[in-house]
Amino acid sequence: MAMAALIAGAFVAFRPAWGQDAGSPGPGYHPVELSAGETFDVCRSGQVVCPATIPICDDPKVVVPVDLTDGLGYKGFSPGTTLCSAASAIGPRRVFRINVR
Repeated sequence: MAMAALIAGAFVAFRPAWGQDAGSPGPGYHPVELSAGETFDVCRSGQVVCPATIPICDDPKVVVPVDLTDGLGYKGFSPGTTLCSAASAIGPRRVFRINVR
């Protein structure tokens, strides 16, 4: 019984560190505001080392990945909010919370 309490206490002690990026000041995503038809240039944002690849968006009714002359972009399609992400050959996958007005 004492061992179970000790293990549970260890999990509670380290719980606040779970899911946090050591260098990240925010909640783990980069917020983006777009109007319908407007495009966000991922490479120019400085959030991803380009070339960015493997774009993923949770709701393609709101935002769709597009090819831009500089690389990857996300285009606002209809009002709403969704999460999108992009991978890079260098560094972690970056997540964007895109709100389309």
